Amino acid sequence: MSKCYIIAGGDFDGFCDDVDSSDLVIAADKGYEYVLDYGIEVDYVIGDFDSTNRPELDNVVKLNPIKDYTDTKAAIMIAIDKGYEEIVVYGGLGGRESHTIANIKMMLEFKKQGIDVSLKTCQKQIQIVDNQIDYKYEKDHQNFYVSVFALSELSKGVCIKGLFYELNDYDMAMDDSLGVSNETMNRDFSISVADGYLLVIFESKDN
Repeated sequence: MSKCYIIAGGDFDGFCDDVDSSDLVIAADKGYEYVLDYGIEVDYVIGDFDSTNRPELDNVVKLNPIKDYTDTKAAIMIAIDKGYEEIVVYGGLGGRESHTIANIKMMLEFKKQGIDVSLKTCQKQIQIVDNQIDYKYEKDHQNFYVSVFALSELSKGVCIKGLFYELNDYDMAMDDSLGVSNETMNRDFSISVADGYLLVIFESKDN
């Protein structure tokens, strides 16, 4: 399935995906500086350019700095308009905590519309689950931390199989921290929820 990759202006430690010809790549505002530094080819550059200079390119979308959404959200809206339903955002973590929290809330907003948005660095990935994810553990992978938190008042029927700590049909409340810092075990694993939303965080042990 084709993906859209967005390079935003938060913390950036590199680009760790292989881009297919059918994929879309967008730099959002300050993310364009990362694109230049890392030699990443983009299809569009979007932003109000309040924190960086406007690039002299044909494929630039200039936003009004007085708006009701972030540059990152505007980039996601362009991706959706072009038919993409799986969107990976680099540079959406770190920097100002307010932006990170806003991005997580934005992920939930789009998940409820059937759009999968994840936040990624080369050391971690954050995504939202409303049914089940299955992780195929390949031989060259290293073990990492997996944290699971409820994004609903009560996320019902949470099951975790194949991690160090497992759960079966557990009802997880939003203020429940039980799912923090689980660990992979050199094997496939799955995380599912029967009703509600889960925030799932993959983090390298090298952090």
